[in-house]
Amino acid sequence: MRNVLISIALWTGLLGIPAHLISNDARAGDVGSQGTAQDSSTDTRPKRSSGDSNRGEELYQASCIVCHGARASGGIGPRLANNPVLSNDQAFWKIVYEGRHVMPPLKGAVTEQQMADIQAWLKTLR
Repeated sequence: MRNVLISIALWTGLLGIPAHLISNDARAGDVGSQGTAQDSSTDTRPKRSSGDSNRGEELYQASCIVCHGARASGGIGPRLANNPVLSNDQAFWKIVYEGRHVMPPLKGAVTEQQMADIQAWLKTLR
């Protein structure tokens, strides 16, 4: 039952992200089907755009705070401030996309740009 309530709270927060917080990049046609920015150079791998920490803080307050606490200090979910996973892009994106423990997978629920923004803000915390 507790996990169901946590999931409901998280999804309510995610679905309640105000439209003004969704970046123009996320609405523009230059984003690939996986939410990754496409580069027209010879490198065919999708490029992750850099995050905007100001937008990231707003997005965090609108969705992640429910489980990860104020200033990412922890709560239902782990402490994210100063968490080593922030310096390991592969691990970070795997957790975001696939979920872990009670955290549901967020692939398709938030854009890659939104998560890059949140990650950028989290990296500013000490």
